[in-house]
Amino acid sequence: MDEDMVDYDQVREAALTEEKLINEEYKTWKKNAPYLYDLMLSTALEWPTLTTQWLPDKQDVPDKDFSTHRLLIGTHTNDDAQNYLEIAQVQLPKPVTPDMQDYDEDREEIGGFGGSVSAKKAPPNEVKFQIIQRIDHKGEVNKARYQPQNPNLIATWCTDSRVMIWDKSKHSSMPTGVVNPQMELQGHKAEGFGMNWSPHQTGHLATGSEDMTVRIWDLQAYTPSNKLLNPARTFTHHQAIVNDVQYNLKIPHLVGSVSDDISLQIVDLRDDASDKSVLKTEGCHGDAINAISFNPASDCILATGSADKTIGIWDLRNLKVKLHALTGHNDSVTSLDWHPFEQSILGSSSADRRVIFWDLAKVGEEQTPEDSEDGPPELLFMHGGHTNRISDFSWNPNDPWVMCSAAEDNLLQVWRVANAIVGKDADDVPVDELEA
Repeated sequence: MDEDMVDYDQVREAALTEEKLINEEYKTWKKNAPYLYDLMLSTALEWPTLTTQWLPDKQDVPDKDFSTHRLLIGTHTNDDAQNYLEIAQVQLPKPVTPDMQDYDEDREEIGGFGGSVSAKKAPPNEVKFQIIQRIDHKGEVNKARYQPQNPNLIATWCTDSRVMIWDKSKHSSMPTGVVNPQMELQGHKAEGFGMNWSPHQTGHLATGSEDMTVRIWDLQAYTPSNKLLNPARTFTHHQAIVNDVQYNLKIPHLVGSVSDDISLQIVDLRDDASDKSVLKTEGCHGDAINAISFNPASDCILATGSADKTIGIWDLRNLKVKLHALTGHNDSVTSLDWHPFEQSILGSSSADRRVIFWDLAKVGEEQTPEDSEDGPPELLFMHGGHTNRISDFSWNPNDPWVMCSAAEDNLLQVWRVANAIVGKDADDVPVDELEA
């Protein structure tokens, strides 16, 4: 009994120490925020979201100093509360030159309504964040992604092993109390988080699950008389949980996946074999691989994020050799996504409560001893605005460098790093010219 008491006291003391450290780090970040961001908006959600993605549309409002964007999010409630798939409307101030004097410390905003010179012209009742559609969902939303060829179609991962397809144009703005998706994709034996629409073939979706499989779905096979859809292909090439899956952005028939079996594998959809991949590298990290992201500007370059706290950069032409390892996170790397326009910029999030921007064009640059204390030369920026594990993040496709990040602390943040930090250098090197 005494030993149990000692263990409990030690655990409690460690938790208090960690909480104190997190609070101190957050205070430091808050103090420096006016110098780091051109835009910072924080919204406390009613329930945390495990997923976030900017929808591709943007609406410029005439005679207003803001534009309207939309976000795809979900809920992660307790056992008793109803869950929802949600669409949020976000008003982003049109770019101005922010003044650090305009930083609102209480609201944690700079460049937002009520927080900048331009914002003061806006009517006081302007809404900067608002849920505009809420659709009943069965269980929490593990992940939600819109179909690129038709953004009204949204796929969601459910906790009961099903993947649901929703046409948001066929649902009212308010929930009805009935879960009524347009399609249900059945076949997985366990839940998952890996999900990616094909950018090449309309209606093709790849999913990865805790049942150790990758499944390919063809929504064109759907018939109105039966909303249940079986997978077109089931791949069994992994030996453990499949954490993430993605289509190659340049080569339509290649699909990459990563797993707790510490392998990165690529399947060729033209190949009849479903139990083996055409390319793979095993033991390429020191722990489970959680994330994969193909570079949008190259058919060969991709990144993997691991529970070993590192990010691997790879070339499909030679998976035996890692091009580079990015080190800077202090905990498991959970998500990766390349910048939509800047081909050398990679974003990553981690259980260490950080989102990091990496510039691969700066790999190998010389540093002073003082600079090296802040991290490697390719570590461009570290966002420290969250006090809990990052759930997901998304680059805004219409406003370069605007990021949305969501964390388990219920906070959803929309931010743009100061141009002084991320402004383009004349000597930036294209990502496909990187050397091993």
